[in-house]
Amino acid sequence: MKKISIYFCFVFLASVACVACMDEREIIYAGPTVVEFKNHLLGRNTAYTPVGVFPSGTGTAQTLTSRYISVDNRGTDSILVQLVGPQLSRDIDIEYTIDESSTAIEGTHYDFVNAGTRTIVLPAGTSSTYILINPTPGSLDAGETRSLTLRLLGHNEVGVSENYSTFTTYLRP
Repeated sequence: MKKISIYFCFVFLASVACVACMDEREIIYAGPTVVEFKNHLLGRNTAYTPVGVFPSGTGTAQTLTSRYISVDNRGTDSILVQLVGPQLSRDIDIEYTIDESSTAIEGTHYDFVNAGTRTIVLPAGTSSTYILINPTPGSLDAGETRSLTLRLLGHNEVGVSENYSTFTTYLRP
């Protein structure tokens, strides 16, 4: 028994000594500072999915850059725009546009909360902001689907991620 105890103590001390000698790696993003869209509702358990958002299990797959919502049941929908890189020391205005491939019509199927502007503010010291849209209840017939695709234009100091520069919200009744 004494030999087993000594053996375990030796193994423990040897493992602690090996771990203590390892250098701690600090992971720092070294790429360009960019903004990108992200579906912050992706991967949520169905029980925690907000009202009016169709979970992936209903045959309407959500992706990192798209989701399906109900114009009849969803209140204000938020589309996350996040900063990749160090936080900035001042507010930055980020421009976006409605992509020409969109089939939803502003004023008929949805409205932006900040109507009349295609700019959002990324506040100083933060990493994210939201574009807010209000779907118009009763604007779609049963079985009809319309798309709203937004495209980030960025800012002269902050670029746009190539892979996540667009976000599509599919509107359903």
